[in-house]
Amino acid sequence: MSDLVRRYSAENIGSAFRIAQMLLLALSAVMCGYAVTQFPPDVLSAARHWLLIAALGGASIAVVGHAIRTDELISPLGIVALTVLIYFVVRPLELSLSAGELITTSYNYGASPLQSVLELRSQEISLFVHTRMAGTFNDAMTRAMLALTLFFATVLVGYRLPVSRRMAASLSRLGSGMQALDVRWVIVAWLAIGVCGQLLFMFQLGGPAGALGRLATQGNFSGDFVSLVILNFYTAGLVLWICWHPPASRAGRWLLIAAVSELALFYSLLGSRTLVLVPVLLVVLAWHERVRPFRLRVVALVGVGAILFSSAYLTLRQDSGQRPLKDAIVDVPRHAVEARAILGASPVFDQVFAEMNLVPRASPYRHGGELAQGILGQVPSAIYPGKPEANDLTFRKLVWGERFQAGRPVGAAGEFYRDFGFAGIAIGSLLLGIIARALTGLRARAGEAAGRELRIGLYVVGLLLLYQFTVGSYSLVFGNGMAVAIPLVLALRIFARPA
Repeated sequence: MSDLVRRYSAENIGSAFRIAQMLLLALSAVMCGYAVTQFPPDVLSAARHWLLIAALGGASIAVVGHAIRTDELISPLGIVALTVLIYFVVRPLELSLSAGELITTSYNYGASPLQSVLELRSQEISLFVHTRMAGTFNDAMTRAMLALTLFFATVLVGYRLPVSRRMAASLSRLGSGMQALDVRWVIVAWLAIGVCGQLLFMFQLGGPAGALGRLATQGNFSGDFVSLVILNFYTAGLVLWICWHPPASRAGRWLLIAAVSELALFYSLLGSRTLVLVPVLLVVLAWHERVRPFRLRVVALVGVGAILFSSAYLTLRQDSGQRPLKDAIVDVPRHAVEARAILGASPVFDQVFAEMNLVPRASPYRHGGELAQGILGQVPSAIYPGKPEANDLTFRKLVWGERFQAGRPVGAAGEFYRDFGFAGIAIGSLLLGIIARALTGLRARAGEAAGRELRIGLYVVGLLLLYQFTVGSYSLVFGNGMAVAIPLVLALRIFARPA
C-alpha cells in the first residue's frame, strides 16, 4: 500500500512539474511578445532578422542539447541541428554584427585570394551587397533567415510525424533474412581499384607537382562521372571493411588509419576540402555505429579538428596561388585560428542570402527544374551528351557569370526555394525530416542481428548524404550517392560470398 501511495505521489508531482513548466513557458512567450509590441516601428523593422537569428539559434541549440543528453549527437537529427547552428546561425550573426562594415566599406577589388578569406570587404558577400543586392540589407537578411527558420521548423515537424516512425520501423527489418557475408577479398580488390584510379588520375595531372601547381585554381578535379566512381571504390572498400570486418587488433586499426590517411592525402592534392573530409567522416560514423560509440569529448575534438582543418586548408590553398607553397605553409597555423577564416570557410549562408534576394526578382522559380537538373546532370556523358551542368555551377553563373570559378551550393533550403519558393521549403523540408527519422531505423541498435552490417553501411552513407544536402546541392548528393552506391552494390550483390 505504501509503495502504491509513493508511486501515485511521484506521478502527481511529475505531472504538476510538467504543468508548471508549460505555464512558465507560455508566460515567457506572452511577456516576450508584449515586449516586442512596445518597440518603436523603426526598431522593430531593423530587429526582424535578429529575432529570427535568435529563434533559429535557440531552437538549434535546444535540439543539440537534447541530442547530447540522449547520446544522439551523431544521429540524423543531431547532425542537422548542429549543421544549422554552425552554418545558418553563426555566419548570419557575424554578418549582422559586421553590417556597418559590410554596407559602408567599399569592396576591395584588388584583394588577393588570401584576403578574400581573411577580410569581409574582400569576400563575395561584400561584392554582392554593393553591386547586386536589391532593397536594404535588413530586408535581405530577414528574407534569408525566414527561409532557414522555416526549413528547420518543418524538418523538426517531419521528424516527429507518425509516418516517419513507421518508416524507421520498416527499415529496421531490412536484411533480416540476409545471411552472413565474407567480403574480405572484395575489400582488398576495391582498395586496389581505388589506388589504380588515383595513380591514373595523378598521371593525368602531371604528378604531385602538377597537382600542387593548380591547387589554388581548384582545377585539378575535372574528371567525369566514371573517374569519380573508380575513385570511390576506395571509399566503398573502407565502408565494407568497418561494417563487415572491423579490425580487432592494434595492427589492423593502424592499417585502417593508414588507408584513410592515404585517401585524404590524395584528395588534399586535388584542392578539395570536402573530398578530404568525406572518407574521414565515413570511417568515424561507421566506427561509432559498428564498433564502439565515441564519447562526447572525442566527438567534440573531431569536430574542432575538422573546423580548424577546413580553415587551415582554405587559407593554404588561397595563399599558394600568390606565394611558394613552402612559404604559405609557414603561415597556416596563424591563419587557421583567425575567426574570420573559420567563419568564412564554408559560406553557404552567403549563397542562400544571394538567392533569396535574386529569386524570383532576377530569375523565376523553376517549378521542379532544379530537381530534374540535379538528377539528369549525373547521367554519364556517354549516355546523355547534352546533360545539364551541376546545380551549384548554374547558380554561380546566375550570380556572377564567369567572373568566379567553381560552384556555389545553396543547401537544401535553397534548392527547395529555387523550385517552388517558400512553399517548396515547407514541403521539401517536411519530406527531409521524414527521411532523417527513417534513417534511424538503420542504426545498429535498431532491428535484429541479421543484416545489421548492411543497415549500418546504408546508415552511414545516408547520414553523410543528409549532411551534404543540408549544405550542398542536388547534384552533390545524387553524384556522391551514385558514386558510392555503385561499388557497394557490385560488392554485395555480385562478388560477396557466404561466410
